[in-house]
Amino acid sequence: MKTKMLETSYRPNRLTAVFEMILVFLLLGVCMAGGFGLTSAHAGTEILFYPLARAFGSPSEHELVRCRAAFKQMQTNFDKSRVVVVPVLFADADTDAKNGQWRSDLAAAEMRDIAVQTTAKIEVSATGPKVALPKPFHNQLGYLTKRSSVYGSWVKATHPPGDYVFVSEIFGCKGIVYAIQIYVFDSSGQLAYSRLLNSHQFGPKLSLTGEDAVKRIVNTFLKNLKDDVKKVFPPYGVG
Repeated sequence: MKTKMLETSYRPNRLTAVFEMILVFLLLGVCMAGGFGLTSAHAGTEILFYPLARAFGSPSEHELVRCRAAFKQMQTNFDKSRVVVVPVLFADADTDAKNGQWRSDLAAAEMRDIAVQTTAKIEVSATGPKVALPKPFHNQLGYLTKRSSVYGSWVKATHPPGDYVFVSEIFGCKGIVYAIQIYVFDSSGQLAYSRLLNSHQFGPKLSLTGEDAVKRIVNTFLKNLKDDVKKVFPPYGVG
C-alpha cells in the first residue's frame, strides 16, 4: 500500500512531460514562423511560455531576479566558499513506513563527489533540516517552488554555518528513482540554485540503491554551475 502511495503520489505524472513537450513545440513553431530569426524565436517562445509556467507553479519573475543574482554570485565565489551539505531526504516506500528519512551517508557521498571536483570547503551537517516531510505531489515544478520556500525559511531562521547550504531529495520505490530535487541557498536563505530531475532526464532505471542518484545530483549541479544564468533561471523559471 505504501509503495502504491509513493508511486502515485510522489512520482511526477505526465503533466511534467506535457509541460516540457509544449515548450519544444512552441519553440519549433516560432522558429518555423516566417520572418523570425533565432533571437526573436527565443524571445517569442519565452513570452508564450510565461502563463503556462506560472500555472505549473514557476516562481514569479520578481523572485527569479533574486535567484539569478544569487546564482551569479555563487558562480564567482563557489570555489572559495564553505558549503554545508545537509542529510539527503530519501523516500523509499518499500522500506520506510513514514516515506522519508534524512540520510547522512548520502550527504557524505555528495560531499566527497563535490570535493574532488572543486576547491570549495565541503562539510556535512550532523542533522537534517528541521522541516516537515513533504506532502504527496504530482506537479514536480510546483513542488520544487514551494519546497524551496520551506528550506529557504529554515536557512534564514537557523543560519547554518557556511556560505552555502546544499539540500537534495531522492524519491522512489521498487528499487528505482522517480524524482530528484536539488536546492542551494546562500547564507541569508536566498535560493541560488534549484533543479528538478525525473525519468525524462535520467531514464526509468536509475537505481535507488548505492550512490548512482548522488552522482547524478552532484554532476548536474556542477555542470549547471558553469552555465549561463538565464539557462539555469530562465524567465519561465525552469532550467
